[in-house]
Amino acid sequence: MITVIGIGTEKGDLTQSAAQKIATAKHAFVRSGKTKAGAAVLKEFAHVVPLDEYYESESDFTKLCEKICSVLLNAEREHSSAAYLTDGDGADEIAAALAQKTQTEIIRGVAPSRSRGLGADFLRLSATSALALRPCLDTSVALHVTEIDDAYLAGDLKLWLMEYYGDETEITLYIKNALRKIKLCELDMQRGYDYSCELYVAAQSGFYKQKYTFGDLCRIMDRLVAPDGCPWDKAQTHESIRVNLIEEAYEAVDAIDGGDIDAMTEEIGDVLLQAVFHCNMGRRFGEFELSDVLGTLCGKLVNRHTHIFGENKAANADEALGYWEAAKSEEKSYVSTADKLNRLPQNFPSLLAAEKIYKKLAKVNAGGFDELEKSAETAPNSEEKYAKKLFVLAAKMAEENFDAEVSLNKFLAKIKENFEKAEQKNQISDFFAKL
Repeated sequence: MITVIGIGTEKGDLTQSAAQKIATAKHAFVRSGKTKAGAAVLKEFAHVVPLDEYYESESDFTKLCEKICSVLLNAEREHSSAAYLTDGDGADEIAAALAQKTQTEIIRGVAPSRSRGLGADFLRLSATSALALRPCLDTSVALHVTEIDDAYLAGDLKLWLMEYYGDETEITLYIKNALRKIKLCELDMQRGYDYSCELYVAAQSGFYKQKYTFGDLCRIMDRLVAPDGCPWDKAQTHESIRVNLIEEAYEAVDAIDGGDIDAMTEEIGDVLLQAVFHCNMGRRFGEFELSDVLGTLCGKLVNRHTHIFGENKAANADEALGYWEAAKSEEKSYVSTADKLNRLPQNFPSLLAAEKIYKKLAKVNAGGFDELEKSAETAPNSEEKYAKKLFVLAAKMAEENFDAEVSLNKFLAKIKENFEKAEQKNQISDFFAKL
């Protein structure tokens, strides 16, 4: 068993029960001897070993966490028990990792009094782990970051936090035994950083913010479909807004094709809204949760990237795609090429569907599609003849890495633009000749 002991944050914070556990532990390790609480423990208990050397040797926080866990687990295996001492109340990333690997006992310590004003719910991270893991923050929950030991770390932390908070957001900084109210943009301009330096950001409540997070989007959606929410939003079903998803996807593609970054930001957001809307309905209708959607998506990404998360190695994009398709075939339990064709979405645009079908057929038809092109001329009717020719054209474009759907849309846009110019100049008769 590993005993996790919280040692507080100041000299004198050590509780009587924690002191007794440390005194009787034959093998005890403190996360850092450079903090006030850690230094006090080392002074009082000569047998406690500091783990600071691993902070110097490991630049990656994940590896650091694994290394410290390995040291503690080895001590446990050799001596059947070990003690891990950490600042605050005993809750940190390493303690959490240990709990997943072995049986742990927690002796709670004194939590930092400076964080009590953050409310009951707040996220606590060390600066190193925050920058290594870069979790997606929810600014509606208060944030407490510890161990900001130099200005460079503070600068990196500032840049990361500015992704979620406005530059002028007021934060509380604990530095040189004093609390300061500063703006987030001033975080790396202070003097006196050491292991005791911490920052606090209060919860950003309400629906009007300088910056929003994914959590805000979900809460706004909940508000819209609340009993006193928007009548239109409350009335929707998966079926009633299915066309919205198609329309928003096309608008996002238009923005991408046009290279319009502002439009991409807006339209991709509209696509995300559709996904969140369907997840919200799934929960309200008792069908599925957002966590189910995320779980399926993340599992698919991990399982199909066998060249990243598995033993396969891909030297180029084609090999990577091959491993992806092989993993997908195994996952979907495809039994034949016909099975793959039949599972293509029925609502694909026809040219896109033609390209997808061609690529699957090409893998089992090394001879190409020359015969199909010839047979178009002997088709029983004009409709089938033109349909075959369209399919062959889409196939040929796919062979040359052109997207028939996108290419035709570009040409149609050109028609509209050129006709408008011709009409304005009263040169419609020349339009078709120059098209």
